[in-house]
Amino acid sequence: MLIGQKIADLRSDAGLTQEQLADRLYVTRAMVSKWERDICKPDYGMIEKIAAALSVEPDEIISKSDVVLDELSSFLSDTESEDLINNLNSFLKTLNTRDRSVFIRRYYYLEDMTTIADKYRIKESHVRTVLMRTRKKLKKYLKEMI
Repeated sequence: MLIGQKIADLRSDAGLTQEQLADRLYVTRAMVSKWERDICKPDYGMIEKIAAALSVEPDEIISKSDVVLDELSSFLSDTESEDLINNLNSFLKTLNTRDRSVFIRRYYYLEDMTTIADKYRIKESHVRTVLMRTRKKLKKYLKEMI
C-alpha cells in the first residue's frame, strides 16, 4: 500500500476530514490531499506528527528507514549490492569531511535533518542542500563506474 493511501485510511479511521487533520498539523488541506494522492511525500518528521495526530505509531504509516532510503532508491536500484558497497566507499572518500559525515549520518544512521543540522550548527535547509548535491554527485559517480 502506498503511503498516501495509508494516511487516508488512518485519517478516515480516526474520523477526521482532510481539513481537520491539516489544522492539527498546521498545514493546508491541499497539502494533506497531495500526501493522500501520493503527489508529495511528507518527510519523516511530518510522518511522526501525522502519526501523533492520528494516535498511531509512525511505523503504521511507513518506517523511518524506508523514508530515508527512498531518497537514494531512484538511482541505486540498478546496482549490484557488492559493487554498490565498493563504489559507495570509493565515492565517500571523494567528499570533504563534513559532507561525508552528513551523508553517513543521514543514510547510515538514519538521523533526521534537524539532528544533523544541530550537530554541525547549520540550518536544516543547508543540510537538505548538502544531501541533494551529494546525491547528484553520487548518481554521476555511479554512472561513470558502469
